Amino acid sequence: MAKWLKIFLTLIVIGAGIIGYYGYHLYDAINKAYQPSERLKSDKRPSAVDISEEPVSILLMGVDKRQHDSGRSDTLMVMTINPKEKTVQMMNIPRDTYMEIPGHGYDKINHAYAYGGTDLTIRTVENFLDIPIDHYAKVNMEGFRRIVDELGGVTVHVPFTFEFRGKLYQKGKMTLNGDEALGFAQMRKVDPRGDFGRNDRQQQVIKGILEKGTSVYAIPKLDNILKHVGENVVTDISPIEMIQLQRIYSEMDRKQMKSLHINGTDRTIGGIYYFVVDPQEKQRIQHKLKHHLRLDSMNTRR
Repeated sequence: MAKWLKIFLTLIVIGAGIIGYYGYHLYDAINKAYQPSERLKSDKRPSAVDISEEPVSILLMGVDKRQHDSGRSDTLMVMTINPKEKTVQMMNIPRDTYMEIPGHGYDKINHAYAYGGTDLTIRTVENFLDIPIDHYAKVNMEGFRRIVDELGGVTVHVPFTFEFRGKLYQKGKMTLNGDEALGFAQMRKVDPRGDFGRNDRQQQVIKGILEKGTSVYAIPKLDNILKHVGENVVTDISPIEMIQLQRIYSEMDRKQMKSLHINGTDRTIGGIYYFVVDPQEKQRIQHKLKHHLRLDSMNTRR
């Protein structure tokens, strides 16, 4: 018995050391990515939310530039998380969506980032969806490639055979490296569903990264993964809040990750292509998001 007890205690000490080592590196990477915002809460909230207890919304932005604050946002996704129900909703906003950008009139949503960076993008999305955006995470797409490569690729379901940037994507299940995953997520022109198909593919890749990144497989690669996260992600989610989100996700049934789709029509206005969402569709999406955030009974408008 004494021998087995000694072995057991030794394993606990080793395990604690491993957890402590990776815990330190996790905290360090998140701390590098953490960029506190002057905005302590959304203007559409009476008070800041407690991520561990209350439904929260996060705006994910993909920026295909090395300098985080230049260029346009290539990808915009609103993620709502309900920690009590352990459910997640994800909704892409097509980058050509026609909406009012405060101080700049009506334009494509992805121009908001060029006009006023993260803050203006958040205000524009809040006004359009009539919900608070509690936090944001901005990802440099170069880092996206590297993270996928460190994970050994991500497995996706290719909805139809197509070629993009010299790579052939065969219909069915494929495991993609970083460059291939980025191409899979960005291709739009040959997709019969246009932005809707692109949005679905982006969500597939994000789910694949989350799935692999939180698995045992990722542990030996955590050093490099966390290095890329620290160098290529900017967020106003604090290290403690990020760890709380990771815990919520790890306890979640993956079937509880739902996708929302925003419908609209392609229109040319002044010779420029836009994706236009009619008032009824916008109201439908607002209702679904508010319901998941438990804002049904609240008036969130400023």
